[in-house]
Amino acid sequence: MNTEPHILSTGPQGDDPGKTSQIGEIEWRDLQRADIPRLASFAPLEWRMALDVVLREHFGRSYFRARVATVASRIVAVGQSIATGRTGWIGNIIVQADMRNRGLGSRMTEELIAVLRGQSCSSVLLVATAMGEPVYKKLGFRRTAAYVFLEVPRLSSPVTNAIRRVEPADVDHVMGIDATVTGETRKELLDSHLASGWVHVDRDRGIDGFFLPTLGSGLVLANGAPAGLDLLRFKHAHFSRSAVVPAANTAALQFLVEQGARETTRAPRMALGDEADWRPECVFARATGFCG
Repeated sequence: MNTEPHILSTGPQGDDPGKTSQIGEIEWRDLQRADIPRLASFAPLEWRMALDVVLREHFGRSYFRARVATVASRIVAVGQSIATGRTGWIGNIIVQADMRNRGLGSRMTEELIAVLRGQSCSSVLLVATAMGEPVYKKLGFRRTAAYVFLEVPRLSSPVTNAIRRVEPADVDHVMGIDATVTGETRKELLDSHLASGWVHVDRDRGIDGFFLPTLGSGLVLANGAPAGLDLLRFKHAHFSRSAVVPAANTAALQFLVEQGARETTRAPRMALGDEADWRPECVFARATGFCG
């Protein structure tokens, strides 16, 4: 299921970096399974995301933690973290409208940073909203890259025999590409999406790219432009019409614009500590804002 068709970012909503207040009745704790149905409509409408679906997909996995803030048992803020080796991602930090401008977004971010530091993550990454970026800067995050968001028309299907379904023997190759491109260890995160995935096979070099349509809005990673653009055309011929591409991948952006895609916004990728050793020119479609 595509849970993030038009998500713009996953930063704090409505926090004021220069204003905090002491609220004695707030309790901070880990997300519980019973909380998840209560968060179905928690995300802002413009995110077009069912937060409960996202949380249910990852809850209970070793890489995933989520925190909530409650007042008299009412959930007023939520946020999540995903650890992928030495790298950790923060995302889906949401504060309810009547509780904003009290420092809850900053506090939630600090809670999640502590979680990831406890999992030995030396790099903490996120994608910021315009509203959230000043909060993150005060906490020590810096811009390291930008993502371009586009709406893509339905494309014609690529004429190629190079794209086929993922087979069990392909998994190590897919994981190798993922690790090289992202600089992260993500097998547990990707495992449940492999069965519905596709690979690009070069006649001489073997598997040189893959596409996972069910991870967010569809992840496309490839070792080079020929494979990446084939998979990108395949994605937009049969699956999602939204695309999020690193600004550094000029080949993907040029291709999409030539196909009639329309840029809608840009958002910064930010890092606390070391940035991951990633290759943005090999990311032809980012999956989600909360795990890249």
